[in-house]
Amino acid sequence: MFLYAFIFPIISIIAIVWFVARYLKGKNSLTTVVLWTIFWIFVSIFAIFPEVSTRFASMFGITRGLDFVIILVFVILFYTVLKLYFIVDKMQNDLNKIVKEVALKNEITLDDEEE
Repeated sequence: MFLYAFIFPIISIIAIVWFVARYLKGKNSLTTVVLWTIFWIFVSIFAIFPEVSTRFASMFGITRGLDFVIILVFVILFYTVLKLYFIVDKMQNDLNKIVKEVALKNEITLDDEEE
């Protein structure tokens, strides 16, 4: 058995415990915990039983299991980047709104004397 077959399940358990702890502290949603738990379970299964990835690949019309894993990782990364983009975009819009409100409250006219 390869070394990664021991290392990845340990990393998976640590990651799942970390996400659950963050959920209990109120920092993650239940959906996030469930999705990441499913992801780490699949990582463990693919590490311990590599032939399982070939079966999953054939279900999606992909010839090799490694190709399936790489495509899956790209999909997850794309989803994560897209989600982060929307979060940053919303924060930028909120910041612009706050700056406009503060600027309107502290409006300075030309008639004001300098202090």
